[in-house]
Amino acid sequence: MPISKQQIRDLRRLQQKKFREQEQAFLIEGVRLCEEALTAGAPLECAFFTPQEMGNPRSRDLLQAFSDAGVPLQPVDAATLAALTETQSPQGITALVRTSGAGPFSPAANREPLVLAIDRLADPGNLGTLMRTAQWFGVRTLLLSRDSVELHNPKVVRSSMGALFRLRVHENVDLVHAAAEAKAAGWRLLAAEAAAGRSARQLTGSGRDLLFIGSEAHGLKSGLDPLIDLRITIPGSSGVESLNAAIAAGILLYQLTAPQ
Repeated sequence: MPISKQQIRDLRRLQQKKFREQEQAFLIEGVRLCEEALTAGAPLECAFFTPQEMGNPRSRDLLQAFSDAGVPLQPVDAATLAALTETQSPQGITALVRTSGAGPFSPAANREPLVLAIDRLADPGNLGTLMRTAQWFGVRTLLLSRDSVELHNPKVVRSSMGALFRLRVHENVDLVHAAAEAKAAGWRLLAAEAAAGRSARQLTGSGRDLLFIGSEAHGLKSGLDPLIDLRITIPGSSGVESLNAAIAAGILLYQLTAPQ
């Protein structure tokens, strides 16, 4: 059955944050993201594709994998796909994914050696890159503050390159409350700082670290300051105001996960 105009309108609404939150769903675009979502076991609702753009072996394999997994497939024309996507080259496919909340973060119950907390990060590309970096270094849990960019912002989803589906992301977290609970549970609280902190070259993991990364413009919330155990600065050349948040996180995660 062809896709209806109402279905198209409903799906297009997911390009807006309020409707993504209301429907608890978002769209992903392209073969790579669809592959990653399927492999990670993301809750895929259905997929829409243009047959003429899905003729190469990789695309055909993806359609077969969707079919084998029981994901409904809906062929559409190029104009309809363009209406559902935001990129100029969506690679002939988009899929509807249901959001699955991670629930509240429990520092006492969590036994991972390293958790990453993101405070007031506004740039979607930065958040997506940061998630990819966290996954690379084996981080499995990420805390995202209430005033950070939305997790399912299309630019975040695309730039995460699938890491979104492999991380446990706790959204809208009161980081001051989470930090206080973590400190009481024996976690070491670390924060990246532009200057005057301990050199990152001296940093090693403790086995139970909660690392806070703030925005380049605002840093961390003032309420977090008295809870931080160790402030870390990445040495660099003079004359540069700040380091990109995702790059800073990558350097610190490398140090914290390096073999002792």
